[in-house]
Amino acid sequence: MKHDPDWYQNVFEVMNTAELLLVFLLFGFCFAVMIRPYMRKKITVIVSGILTAAGGTIIWILSGNGGTFGYSFVVLSAFILMYLMEKEKPLQKIFLCVMFLTLRFICSAVLVEWGLFSIWFDVNVGDISTGMDPDQIVVYYAFSRLISVIARTLLLYLMIRLIQKAYHRNDELSIQELFLLLIPTITPLLEGTVFREYMNIYNQGVENGYIKENIPPDIMRFLLYLFSYFAVLMVVVLYERVRRQQEENAQMQALEKEIAQIQRSIEQTEILHEQIRTLRHDISNHLMTMERLTETDNNDEARHYLKRLKEEFSASLEGIRCGNPVIDAVLDAKRDMAVKNGIAFQCDFLYPGQPDIDVFDLSVLLNNALDNALRGANGREPWIRINAKGHERFLTILVTNSYTGEKLHLDADGFPVSTKEGEGHGLGLKLIRRISHRYNGETEFIQREGEIELRILLHEKNT
Repeated sequence: MKHDPDWYQNVFEVMNTAELLLVFLLFGFCFAVMIRPYMRKKITVIVSGILTAAGGTIIWILSGNGGTFGYSFVVLSAFILMYLMEKEKPLQKIFLCVMFLTLRFICSAVLVEWGLFSIWFDVNVGDISTGMDPDQIVVYYAFSRLISVIARTLLLYLMIRLIQKAYHRNDELSIQELFLLLIPTITPLLEGTVFREYMNIYNQGVENGYIKENIPPDIMRFLLYLFSYFAVLMVVVLYERVRRQQEENAQMQALEKEIAQIQRSIEQTEILHEQIRTLRHDISNHLMTMERLTETDNNDEARHYLKRLKEEFSASLEGIRCGNPVIDAVLDAKRDMAVKNGIAFQCDFLYPGQPDIDVFDLSVLLNNALDNALRGANGREPWIRINAKGHERFLTILVTNSYTGEKLHLDADGFPVSTKEGEGHGLGLKLIRRISHRYNGETEFIQREGEIELRILLHEKNT
């Protein structure tokens, strides 16, 4: 069935419009994929993706151009929305938005350059559509536009997934880290801006007749865009390696500090036990002395001697006794710190027989959990409470402290987000999580009115 030329022209325009609308819709989906691992709320991801898709479409309809500048305004709007919905980690959000702009540009530039090669091939080698009737050309054109949309979406999705595999940071960036990551990320956008100016000059020359040829394909431009992406990817990979190494070094220093503290606790416990052993060894002598004093009717001296003996025993036995001398020393030290800072300390802790928990792991866990509680306890009458409940092969540790501040913001792992720039939820909480995972356990923060509770569940140690 034959149609007039205007009908075919309208069909091509409809297909071009449909292609652009579909591209903007898929770009919104890709933006949601990009930010998903780094956002707390799923609704933030969904709304941001919808805004990006709708905003790109509106900008194109109003301006007739869906270029980088217009799309930058759309992504800026998405950043503002993300920040309003989740106020923590603004620098992280800035990096993600700029990274998406760069990946989108590189993806489009690579496919545009590929399109120029395709046009050059058709002109110089042979157009595959030559010899087709108009209806066949329409079908061929629709198929080629669909392939273009699929290729652009798959390429952008692949680029995003590779970045996500390299970039695992969930906490906030520092200013220095942001600039380190942004410099290579922004560079392809600047390259594209410069090249776009040259293209405008070139097009004007073609229109005015100063230049006879159309824009030729260039393998160097094609490689430039590809290597720009891999340069960004390699910077992210190297950054993550350096960051992880620094984090591991910091964790090792924290562990060394924990070991030194535990060694001091063991030394104090050994001194205490030596005192107890000495008292037990001398008990027979004390009893003989008491007997002689009573036999000679020196009752006042006997009462005085008994009082001194009682004081000695009380001093040697005071403190927390949970069934393990190392854990006793840890709990005693934290209780003394709490009392010194005017914080009431309540302990109901019984060292478990099951599951079999290494005393070093348990002491590191308790040290960090109680340190966090000591820092967080506030209010008119601050307090800390620690309970341990054993049940068969499970141990549940509850560390609760008074808290009258704002509602905690939790990250994707359920840990509080620190207000200190670049520190995330801190090495202490990471050590707690690592130990709980070592024992096939879980860690959970619960905030209720006037208090915060850290729940730690331990089971059997991984072999």
